[in-house]
Amino acid sequence: MKKVILMLLMTIPFFAFAQSNSRDTVIRIELDHSKYDKHKKKASTEKNIIKFSPMGFLTGAFPIYYERVVNDFFTVQTGLGFTNRNYIRSVIQQASDNSNLNINYPWDVNSAITDRTEAPFFFEYRSAAPGFMFSIQPRLYFESDAPDGAYLGVSYDFYRYNFKTPQMRYDSFYSFNYTQRGGTLLKEHENISDLMATFGYHDVYDHLSVDYSIGMGIRNVNGMKYYFGTEYDANSNQIEAGKGFATYKQTTFNFNLGIKVGYHF
Repeated sequence: MKKVILMLLMTIPFFAFAQSNSRDTVIRIELDHSKYDKHKKKASTEKNIIKFSPMGFLTGAFPIYYERVVNDFFTVQTGLGFTNRNYIRSVIQQASDNSNLNINYPWDVNSAITDRTEAPFFFEYRSAAPGFMFSIQPRLYFESDAPDGAYLGVSYDFYRYNFKTPQMRYDSFYSFNYTQRGGTLLKEHENISDLMATFGYHDVYDHLSVDYSIGMGIRNVNGMKYYFGTEYDANSNQIEAGKGFATYKQTTFNFNLGIKVGYHF
């Protein structure tokens, strides 16, 4: 009997341990790390962005941009739009007195002939007319989270600016008997090609985006303006010495600050 009781006492801890284990509940908590992963892969619905430039009126360019995601680190942005008067370029060229335009007149630079028409980028008589522009820019995103974050791009931008200017005509009421007032309107133009390296940062929100950029590169300009040349005769009177269209070229360093606002889908 003693042995039986002893055996029963020895089995109590075993049953107690087994009973205790039978009541244990294992709780597993799984976290969705994608909600906290800063560099999560973009959804397929976020591969397209349409943008516009709210400050475009300063350069007379009004494009609509489209950026397409190719993969996690690469996108291509294109732009198409129209142009009008470029206020920033007018201010810069007027400040430099157009000395760097290299206008190609049909007479020798040392001659006494003077162009009597309005200088380029002045708008007393000249007026701006609608033109067009287009742009293409491949982009490389540093954090492989395109189109969100910092990026480096190479862009080519072409701008066609059109103008209308009155033809010089004889008018005895004005000095030297010539004026541009009321003359027949003639067409002028300027083509600008920019090749630039661009560094920027693209903030992408729920549906909107803001794109900040700084660009540096080379600008090539080809233009055509109306001219009317006069010179003094032996009696110190102004006489006509030639009229037509003169071409000009310019190559300069170009710097650009940009901001674009977009909608992605």
